[in-house]
Amino acid sequence: MTIQEYQDLTGLTVASSNIALVTAQINRTRRILERLLGYTLNSADRLDNEYTETGKTQSDCPCPEDVDLSNLQAPDAVVYGYRLFTYHKQDRFLAIDPATAVAKVKLVKDGVTYRTLDADDYRLQWKNGIVKFLEQTECWCLCNNCECNNVQLAVDANWIDTDDYEDLQLIWADMVTYYADPKFDIKSETLGSHSYTRFDTPAPETDSVSVAILRKYVGPNGSLYKTITL
Repeated sequence: MTIQEYQDLTGLTVASSNIALVTAQINRTRRILERLLGYTLNSADRLDNEYTETGKTQSDCPCPEDVDLSNLQAPDAVVYGYRLFTYHKQDRFLAIDPATAVAKVKLVKDGVTYRTLDADDYRLQWKNGIVKFLEQTECWCLCNNCECNNVQLAVDANWIDTDDYEDLQLIWADMVTYYADPKFDIKSETLGSHSYTRFDTPAPETDSVSVAILRKYVGPNGSLYKTITL
């Protein structure tokens, strides 16, 4: 969020003397939201790649001790950018960060892909125009005697650009306004005795309406994330 975007969202004009303060609070509140949601709000970083594939096993889901690391298939080209998530083979719905398209879904470990899923191996769960869950219609891990929970889920997807979602941007702008006010929690003060009382005003990101909106966009690595029953 820029100063101009903040002004457009709030209708407020930031005085030149307050630009440094508001800029600092934009950065501060971005970090708060990123911690709540579990991923970057920086548009330039949203497609950063988290998984560098060194190669793919010759067969799907071999036991790790059976993999010949000197004889791997060539890695796939990255379409958007990979992010890594927890995989448990018993889970029907696997949570990912919100995305608008999914190019590849893989089970991986230490840079090696143990299985690349075909499009008919999973179902995209769409809600509010975004994908946040992959449905594992049947167990993806094909090995019979090995523990499959030592792999991670790698997803190459077009992760949402949070700048495109005004409801989320409005919460961010409200947070900037709240934290940029040095007296945001002071109800009254007496200058002579320096006494004051405080408002019991919750931060914008904690009120019930904002939390409901944030849950639309939260990813499985966000502090706000809770198990959701679909």
